[in-house]
Amino acid sequence: MRHRRLSKHHVLGGLTVGLVMTGLAVLAPSLATQLQSASALPTPAPTVEATAPPAAVLLPEELEHDLQGVMILVNDRTYGTAFQIDPAGDFLTAAALVKGSGQLRLVDNTGGSHQVRVIGTDASLGIAEIRAAADGVPLAFGDSNTVKPGDPLVLLASPKVMNLRSATPAVASGAGPGAISLRADDLPGEIGGPLVGPGGTVLGLLVAHAVALPVAAAHTDITGWRGQAGIVMPLAPLPADLVLRGTNDTSSPAPGVRLQAVSPERAPTTQTTLVTLQGSGFSAGPALSVRFVPVASPSGAFTGLSPTVLSSSSLTVKVPAGKVVQDYVVEFTNGDGSVATFHSAFTVTP
Repeated sequence: MRHRRLSKHHVLGGLTVGLVMTGLAVLAPSLATQLQSASALPTPAPTVEATAPPAAVLLPEELEHDLQGVMILVNDRTYGTAFQIDPAGDFLTAAALVKGSGQLRLVDNTGGSHQVRVIGTDASLGIAEIRAAADGVPLAFGDSNTVKPGDPLVLLASPKVMNLRSATPAVASGAGPGAISLRADDLPGEIGGPLVGPGGTVLGLLVAHAVALPVAAAHTDITGWRGQAGIVMPLAPLPADLVLRGTNDTSSPAPGVRLQAVSPERAPTTQTTLVTLQGSGFSAGPALSVRFVPVASPSGAFTGLSPTVLSSSSLTVKVPAGKVVQDYVVEFTNGDGSVATFHSAFTVTP
């Protein structure tokens, strides 16, 4: 009996194993198909984290320090920028502002004017050195050999000039021993100004649109020019398109002259528009004129047509059609030669 029971258990065990094997055989193709489908699924793309915006190149105190040494250089044709490099009053600027100019003037950040000595000019590099008795702060040089494409930089201009930004962001698009190419919205009035990096150190000098000379390339000239007496230049007149901050009324023999409002404040470029100026102390005379000077560009200034004094507090002038679409400040010269400026923007619209 015992032998027969064991045989029965063996038989049942064998049947169980057989059923399991049969089930696996049936399921195998289905499992294989599922595994192949799973392996065919695309690999999930890695999550891309947002890149934090780069920190400002200059701290506020670094910018404030540097701007004390950045001033306006005027020649007999236009104006640009120069920056102080030593306590003796030596400045670097672009050769294009100095070479061929018969008159020069340095305007400091209080609006004061200084006679200029030309110490040296290197047309091949595009730089010049001048000297003036201006009370500024020298800017420190950095290592321009460290500049790489993609580096954030800043172009500086005098904070006294209403027509320019005192700090213009820039990005190095190329860098070599002879030039740093830039992506920047620079203006002609910034030519000659310093290109600075972190810490406010000077890395280059703007010698042309979107091109700066690395300061390392200027060291030989600066060393050779040190201590030279230079040539004193006649004082250049201030150009009409140079608008200085904080000079609402200048050189006025009649202190009562004021320009208080302009109406309308907008004029379409498609047609001539009659504009009314309101203020006090207006008088007719041979010097009477109204000039419109761009706020953010050194070009595009124009003189209004047919200025007519209606009373001591009102006059009209025509803004001719076809003028550049941008914001302007209004400079009024009275009939007796006294001058007033209205700094609220007058806009030529499309």
